[in-house]
This record gives sequence, structure tokens and C-alpha cells, in this order.
Amino acid sequence: MKKHAKNTHTPGQASARQQFDSAWIVLAILLIFVIAVRIRLLDIPLERDEGEYAYMGQLFLHGVPPYTLAYTMKFPGTALMYAFFMALFGQTLQGVHLGLLIVNCASIVLVFLIGRRLFSSIAGVVAAISFAVLSLNQSVLGFAAHATHFVVLMALGGTVALLAVLEKDRPALYFPAGVLFGLAFVMKQPGFFFALFGALYLFWHQRTRSPRVTGSQQVRNLAFYAGGALLPLCLVVAWCALSGSFDRFWFWTVTYAREYGAMVSWTDAGSRFTRGFSNVVDGFTLLWCLAAGGFVAAVRDAEKKEQRMFLLLFSAFAFLAFCPGFYFRHHYFITFLPAAALAAGYGVDRAWRAGSASARMPNLRFAGIILFALAVTYGLYSEKAYFFEDTPAALSRRYYSHNPFIESVEIAAFIRANSGERDTIAVFGSEPQIYFYANRRSATGHIYMYSMMEDQPFNLTMQKEMIREVEAARPRYIVFTPISGSWLTTPRSNPLIVTWLSGYTRENYTLVGIADIQSDDTTVYKWHDDAKAYEPRTPRQVLVMERTTM
Repeated sequence: MKKHAKNTHTPGQASARQQFDSAWIVLAILLIFVIAVRIRLLDIPLERDEGEYAYMGQLFLHGVPPYTLAYTMKFPGTALMYAFFMALFGQTLQGVHLGLLIVNCASIVLVFLIGRRLFSSIAGVVAAISFAVLSLNQSVLGFAAHATHFVVLMALGGTVALLAVLEKDRPALYFPAGVLFGLAFVMKQPGFFFALFGALYLFWHQRTRSPRVTGSQQVRNLAFYAGGALLPLCLVVAWCALSGSFDRFWFWTVTYAREYGAMVSWTDAGSRFTRGFSNVVDGFTLLWCLAAGGFVAAVRDAEKKEQRMFLLLFSAFAFLAFCPGFYFRHHYFITFLPAAALAAGYGVDRAWRAGSASARMPNLRFAGIILFALAVTYGLYSEKAYFFEDTPAALSRRYYSHNPFIESVEIAAFIRANSGERDTIAVFGSEPQIYFYANRRSATGHIYMYSMMEDQPFNLTMQKEMIREVEAARPRYIVFTPISGSWLTTPRSNPLIVTWLSGYTRENYTLVGIADIQSDDTTVYKWHDDAKAYEPRTPRQVLVMERTTM
């Protein structure tokens, strides 16, 4: 008769192990759900920000340094990530969105690891699910590969690394943790607040939770962290300096960015935040209420001081990360979603602990989990068309109206088929995705018209510079998008460049293509002679002109 192996695990250890295994199983199911939704949305046309990063990434793959053929006030980190994913998956919109899929799934796993390390496996699972549905949701334009997704990835990676290092207290490991936070900064400037969070949390932890660390050791550890955090920015500056584009880098990311950040007044900030946040919580209102309850529980919980300090400090700097400029656009809120998700996890975990400690009503520990399940289920049901039904084209049209994102694919295909690799093009409109789709270089570094139409001191200088660059390059094709969303003109906008373009194209170009956006699901395309004879039915059109003079 066989003897049964003796079970060496205590009941408490077995329960903890079962909880651990179950958490990873739930996480795997969650990732499968996220992948399925994102695979369905792979073909959604690129919007403007995505077009900018994709075009810059394409230039990087061709060896072109930053701020030479594409001017932008953003640091080049996100464009470098685009280049990396396009090198893996191809220079297509599907390649870009496969990169987003990987970034989002990695961020979900990191949120889970943070919640599990700080609170419990239950909190980790709740936080991961919360972040997954909120970051994927249409309310934050989660289907688009915005820079905020990349900022979050690096910030979460830095946070996991920092928490691990604080446990081991190995000085040299503070450097790579700082590097990850520094990468969050070069993905986009608001990532700076996460780097500052890491420094302050490290300082607080050493002062209050590590009494054996001497003052000199604290300074040393902070120096290692700061050195790592500064390294990515130093590499970007060195890259621009060595390639001769430092002056443009400084102008666009510092001088102009400062003007851009000051355009919205303090008096308008409150109303903008209210409008922006109301759009973000739509559909998942119950889940956001649960997160708010988690924040309240953290403030009142005197038992877990370290966890409380982490959550409140992390949330404060995550909030600051979407505040610069007071624009509060939908996707800006993505930087705050990890904090909200961790707060929801903390709240459910706190309810579980309270119920477990109650001898009279132990089943109360399930109340938080049931409430969370209802919040997520209700949110998915209210947004079921987006999560389970919408086609990429329908989604693009619903959220971006008649901006020519769908039409850009067809227009770029025409240009690519009728031009050589060395031909340049110029897009008069804020549609940088056309450069990317066509795989043709811009005749000018100005890939947006917005800065020229803004009420800021450099608008006229920018217009004149673009005119000079286009006249010098003599592009093969000019694309003109007279759609309001592509210019955002105001009564104070200077019309110089529009007036110049009318005369310049009349003398040197002929119409060879037109895309007439007649309705949400109907766009009429005409090419060559058919375009010249066509009478557009709407003002929502994109014109393609080919150079006739030598």
C-alpha cells in the first residue's frame, strides 16, 4: 500500500498560496480580454498625435535625428518607442497599435505587482482590472497610442524597481530605478512629476522606515537615483547637440512649450477640469466612486502608514502629471489611472481586512469585492458597443467627427503610388499621419498648423519659416486640408500662410486629387482629370495638388 506524502504546509500557508495562484489566473484572463479588444481595434486609423510619433519614428529608422524634419514641443521618447515597435512589427498603423497592446498589457501587470507588493493579492487583482478597463476605455481615447501610455509604462516600471530596491537596499540598484523614471520624463515632459515622486518617496522611506541608513548613505542613494533619472534626458540633449539640432530642440521643447503652457488662464482651469473629468468617468462612474472610497480609506487608515504614504504621494504626483497647461484633454487623464486603480484596490482590500477582523459579520469582507464586480460589470455593459461591437472606422468617425483620419490612408496611398522615394510633400493642415502613410519626407519641419494659428509671439515667425522651407524644397505634392479641426483658427489668427498658399499653388500646382467627406460613412475620392471636373458637395474636403513648374 502506498503511503501518502505528508503535507508540510500549514493551513495559513496553503491559503496564501491558493490566493497567489488564483490572482495570476485572474490576471491572465484579464490580459486575454484586453488583447482581444485591442486586436479588434488594430485597424483604427491614426489620429494626429499618433501620426506625429509614427512619422518621427519612421525618420529615426531612416537615420534622421530629431527636430530636423519634424518640429514638436514634445521630447522624442515616445517617437523612439514607436520606432522600436515599427522595427518589430512593420511601419504600419497595425504595427503601431500592436506596440500599444504590449505597452498596455505590461502596464497592467506592473499595476498588479505594485498592488500585490504593497497591499495584497486581492488589491493587486482589483487594481489591475480597474486600470485595464479604464485605460482601454474610449473616454480616455484608450484605443490610441498616446504618449501618456508610454509615460505610465516607464513610471510604473520605475515604481516596481524602486519598491524592490528599498527592500534590498543595494545602492547601485537605485540607478536603474532612476533611469526608468527618467524615461517617463523623456516620453513626455509631464513624466517629470513621476520622477519627482520617486525621489520624494525614496527620501521619506529612508528617513522614516530605514533607521539604520545613515545620512551619508541617504545622500549616496539619492545621488544614484538622481543620476539615473537624469541620464535619459542627458542622452537626448547629447543626441540633439551632436546632430546639430539642439537650437531647435531648445526652442520647441522649452521656449515655445513655455508659451503653449501659459495660454490657458488659471480662471479657466476649473471649468476645463470639470468638463474633462466628467467625460473620463462616464460609463465607469461606480468604479471611480470606489476609487474615491479607497482614497478616503487610505487617509483614515492609521495601521498601514507606509502603504498610505505611497498611495497618497503617488496619487498627488499622478494628478500633477496631467495638469500642466490646464488643457485636461481626454488622454491626459491616463497618467492618473494607475493611482485611481490602486486606490480601488486599496479600498477593496481594506473592506476585506475589516470583514475578516469582524467575528460577528465575517461575510462583510465580500462586500467590497461584490461592489467592485458590479462597478466593472455596469461599466462594461454601458460601454458594450465600444468594447464588443464598434468597427475601427465607426469608432474613428464617432470620436473624431469629420477630421480626415480615415481619408489620410487613401490620400497617402495615392501619393506613394505616384511619387518617388526622394520626392517630398507638404501638408498644409495638422495631418502628420499622411507623411507616415505615404513614407515620404516633409518639405518642411512644420507638421502642425496649430502653433501658427495660436495667439503666441512666434506664430508669424513660424508661418514665414514654413513658407521659406516649402519654397526651397519645391515639394512634388501639396496636400491642403481646409477642415477647421486641422487649423483651429481664431479671430486673432494671422492669415498670412493661407493667403500665400493660394497664390503659390495657383502658379505652380494643379489639382490631381480630392477627398469629399459627405457623411459619416461616405467619402468620395476623385483623382487626376476626374478631380478637376468634380464639384465638392461639402466644405469637408482634402485637396491634393501636384507640381507643374520645374
